Amino acid sequence: MKLNVFITCAAVSVLSVMMVTAKSHTKSYQYLAPDGGARVVIVPVGKTPAHSDDESRIEFRSADNSIWCGLDYSSPDSEHGFGVVRARWTSDSQYFVFSLTSSGGHQPWHAPTQFFSRRDRIVRTLDDYFASGISNPYFRLLAPNTVKTAVAGQNGEDVPVSIKLDALPSTRSSRSQPFSVVCKDGLLITVDAP
Repeated sequence: MKLNVFITCAAVSVLSVMMVTAKSHTKSYQYLAPDGGARVVIVPVGKTPAHSDDESRIEFRSADNSIWCGLDYSSPDSEHGFGVVRARWTSDSQYFVFSLTSSGGHQPWHAPTQFFSRRDRIVRTLDDYFASGISNPYFRLLAPNTVKTAVAGQNGEDVPVSIKLDALPSTRSSRSQPFSVVCKDGLLITVDAP
């Protein structure tokens, strides 16, 4: 009798581990600030294993791993969300910059690029500082916090631009309100239009 109970418990334990492993087909990516004072975790949340990176959830955390907030870029149909293409901390540890692409392939020329400010814990988008949208997801960072990227030109060509994050100009957004998400209280915020 004791042997049967032991075998049953062992089988349940193995089955539980297999189920957890099967569910965790995605791997999260962690980015520790250079000064160690904050971290960002990017979790692929696409609906199928083959497309798990197509949509993302981004968690902004303190050094002790407490969640400041999370941004969820997933969509119910896996066709209208966004996935992270590139993500980096600036060398001064004050900004986390990340670029996105549409999970459904909508507007393939557009690569919304956003940044998180540690000082005020606000996420903003670089598109709001230029007359046209960011077109290159493969930005470069220069010390201490300058982003080099490109915007869409009038003839479809990439036009190089750069912006210093600690000396932002006025927004030039065509939106009625520039994109701005206050990151606090551990909230998970669904983002549908970065």
